[in-house]
Amino acid sequence: MSQEGVDLLLRGYRAFVAGDLDAVARMLDPEVEWIGVGDFVAVADRADVLAVLAERLREDYHVTVDRCIGVGDRVVVSMRFSRVAPDPTDDRPLQSRRTYLVGRYAAVVTMRDGRVVRVEEHPHLASALGAVGLEDEVA
Repeated sequence: MSQEGVDLLLRGYRAFVAGDLDAVARMLDPEVEWIGVGDFVAVADRADVLAVLAERLREDYHVTVDRCIGVGDRVVVSMRFSRVAPDPTDDRPLQSRRTYLVGRYAAVVTMRDGRVVRVEEHPHLASALGAVGLEDEVA
């Protein structure tokens, strides 16, 4: 199943980049479980996940997949994301003051019957790899 899971994840990534949240929704199991990490550790359901993805699209996030490794019914994914936030106190069309947000994202995504059933976020790629029993000297 490893390659099928990788393919599904990459289809979801391409759908998100294209702004096609309907396609993303079809890839999520109705009972999908999304487990956050860090200050926002929480379990999100399908509606929450789609709401967050819609917000990220509105905020014009740019996302790039760095690594996508299939391990059985799970896929370890590592991504980079960025966005530019204009200064809300500056109404000029070409602002000189902006905030740049750049970050990394890692998760273990579990697939079943061609759908995403669980996403477990990790603080970094090495942690996600360790969760599936892999090591990475580069991580």
